[in-house]
Amino acid sequence: MDSSKEQEIEARLSKLEDMIAALQRSVDGIAGEARGTASAGAQRGSRLPFNYATRTAEPPIAPQPRSGRSDFGATMPDWFSSRTPEWWLSRLGAGFVVLAILFLYGYAVDNGWITPPVRVLAGVIVGGALFYAGYRIVRPTTDEESDLGMKELLYGGGLAIWYVTAYAASVWYQLISIPTARLLFFVLAIISTWIALQERREIFAFLAVVTGFATPFILPAPVSSLIEVTLYLSAVAGVGLIIYLMRGWPSTLWITFVAYWVSIWVAIFQRGTVNPAAVGSIGISFLLVVAGAAFTRTPSLRRRLLTLGSDRYTAAPVTGAAKQLMESLDSLSKQLGGGKSAPDSLILWVLSLLSPLLAIELLADIWIVPAEVWGVVLIALAAAAFWLARSIKGYGELQQVAFTGAALWSLLGILKIAPAPEALALCALHATGVIVYARKKFIGPRTLAKATIAIALLAVVGDQLSPTKTGLLRWRWVMSELVALAASGVITTRLITDSEEEIQGVVLAVATYFTALVLIASVLKPIWAPLVTTAYAIFGATLLILSRKGGRVRLLRQLGGATMGIVVVRLLLVDLATVETIWRVLLFLVCGVLFLY
Repeated sequence: MDSSKEQEIEARLSKLEDMIAALQRSVDGIAGEARGTASAGAQRGSRLPFNYATRTAEPPIAPQPRSGRSDFGATMPDWFSSRTPEWWLSRLGAGFVVLAILFLYGYAVDNGWITPPVRVLAGVIVGGALFYAGYRIVRPTTDEESDLGMKELLYGGGLAIWYVTAYAASVWYQLISIPTARLLFFVLAIISTWIALQERREIFAFLAVVTGFATPFILPAPVSSLIEVTLYLSAVAGVGLIIYLMRGWPSTLWITFVAYWVSIWVAIFQRGTVNPAAVGSIGISFLLVVAGAAFTRTPSLRRRLLTLGSDRYTAAPVTGAAKQLMESLDSLSKQLGGGKSAPDSLILWVLSLLSPLLAIELLADIWIVPAEVWGVVLIALAAAAFWLARSIKGYGELQQVAFTGAALWSLLGILKIAPAPEALALCALHATGVIVYARKKFIGPRTLAKATIAIALLAVVGDQLSPTKTGLLRWRWVMSELVALAASGVITTRLITDSEEEIQGVVLAVATYFTALVLIASVLKPIWAPLVTTAYAIFGATLLILSRKGGRVRLLRQLGGATMGIVVVRLLLVDLATVETIWRVLLFLVCGVLFLY
């Protein structure tokens, strides 16, 4: 056979082998699509799906993302399968035992087998047994703080039985006195606090604080000594503060803060009047001062304790609600020119600023002294906060809070010391001093100053639109309102010249302008109506002249032009019909000269 024929035969065999290979791949692809399993992919090896029309490999199809419902459905079998049979049996067994004990207890009570002392003793024993069982169980290390396992269920069951037993022994069976039951409730709150700190479970901290403050309402009794009640409430508040210092759970501190001051207020006031036992009480006053200082100091002390790195003080987990709150605070802080917030920023600001005020207000009700005394106390407190703020290095949040406290407390002190007309002027000057001397980084005191001057302008308008005052009091108000307007003008100038606060300055400038118009009309109209038009003309001309000296030229020019328009309207519609001819001549002459100038 010749070599050419051999080469032809080999070429034909090679084509035949290629056709067989292509046919085999087609069969494999069809079989894989029919089965739809991973075994077909394994038989094809690492080959990609083949497109027989183009004879090229196709890229694999990306898997479609599953919806939240399908993900939840897919994870449910995993959750069930991850629980061992012992886990399920232990839960069912605990439930059956509790039900059996309840049924047996009810059956025995119905048949008269168990007397009240035996019932109380049985409750103590059963609660102790559950508590001991919970103490002996070792909690898995994989559990998170939010998980409630068998250990927590046994602890909670034991505490619940003890609470019910103490309540029944005092209220239902009268075996112990109400004060003794209250003492037992407080001891159980201490035990719950120990469990919360030892096991790091927030639910037990909640139980300790809530039951502690609810005890006087759950076990009501005649109050023999108001100091005793105040001391008890202060002790429960101390428990809540200790839990927060060590674990940092916000809910525990908020409940403690609100419940303490509400409970103290209810104890001191009876039917809207101060309890006679509280008037002049040194003991209650001392406890209020200590409580105010403790609530003020706790948030900053918590931050310092975390820097120690000790295992006793752990950081609280940041939940989804806390993240949303932080985002809202960050957005507000950004609008005011501040920085990022921390998970405990709201606690730091609210407790540090409000706690001293709540204590002083209650002290003012207990001690019948002039309000000026408490104004001096507030100013002294503001001076201490100012000194503390200057001693803090950097521009941290603690320094922000200290400076804000100094500004807030001094402002409230002025309101208590000064009489009403002069207080308006002093508050406006206080706001001016803060804006002039406080740096832009201190957004707390500067925001307070802006709010103060805005409220002062509203007070001016409200006073002038109210029924007219006569005599010396009216002119005291007028002088104070003129000082407030001047202070507002200074603040407006400072804000407008800053690009970051320019919009706030424009808004305040417009508010100051309309307040000035109201004040001019209210003061001069009772004297002689044409004086209002004349004063408006001078006011508008002054604004137009100031617009030529730089700054917010366009704004001043617009306000001056608007004022001149008001002057024209008053001349034609009001003054032309109400005054004599000679006065019309003088009015038009004066306004014309001002317009020409």
